Amino acid sequence: PLGSSCCSRSSMLSLFTASLSFQLPSLSYQYQSQASTSVIRCSATVSATIPPVVSATIPPVEMADAAHPLIQRANEILYSESGFYSPYNESAFSEDFVFRGPYIGPLNKQDYLSTMDTFKIHEAIPDISPNAFGFSIDPKDPNRVWFMVRNSGTATGELGLDRDGKLRVPGKGAVLDGCPETFSIIFDADRKVKYLSVGYVADRFEGNTNGKGAAVGIFHVIGLPFPSPGPLLKFAQWLPPPGGGP
Repeated sequence: PLGSSCCSRSSMLSLFTASLSFQLPSLSYQYQSQASTSVIRCSATVSATIPPVVSATIPPVEMADAAHPLIQRANEILYSESGFYSPYNESAFSEDFVFRGPYIGPLNKQDYLSTMDTFKIHEAIPDISPNAFGFSIDPKDPNRVWFMVRNSGTATGELGLDRDGKLRVPGKGAVLDGCPETFSIIFDADRKVKYLSVGYVADRFEGNTNGKGAAVGIFHVIGLPFPSPGPLLKFAQWLPPPGGGP
């Protein structure tokens, strides 16, 4: 009958229900709405799967043995045989020795010892000290010793600039407060120095060497300019020493 049909339509219009759900790769959403002629209600739920926290495996700290023979030998060479902090011991260096620094090098044994004879750093700064610390054995090369230095001293002597000893620059009492530098020594089978790397600055904002290491930092403190890495420095290294010579 017409009355029953109208009642049915009225019931359908008085309450309308709709549901919608969808799935994303990592989140699940569900939306429902229910509407009538007088009220609208909405609800939403969100759920996400959070992966479990995986604990990191922290390896133990490995400390170098201060009594290791190569560490002891490196310390001896640094303080008393290197030619930089003291007169050199020529026999401490192997015949195939190589020196490298960020500004000077590579140098073979003859050139290295000649350079030490020229600068005579230990005479220009009689109380110079590397204040070495942090000795360790390279885990990839058991014949290599790594360590740090932070040079200090007062330049009361003269710095040499030529092999004849005629060109000398007074230190004028300049105080050296070096920045931390990374050094390394590689020993051969006879425990002679096969390779020496110096002057690689770890923190250029420390000290008064303007971020320069090794002899270049000392030059800066004394007031001697030194060319930055580049064509000018390579040209200066190529030039023969004053007065000739090899």
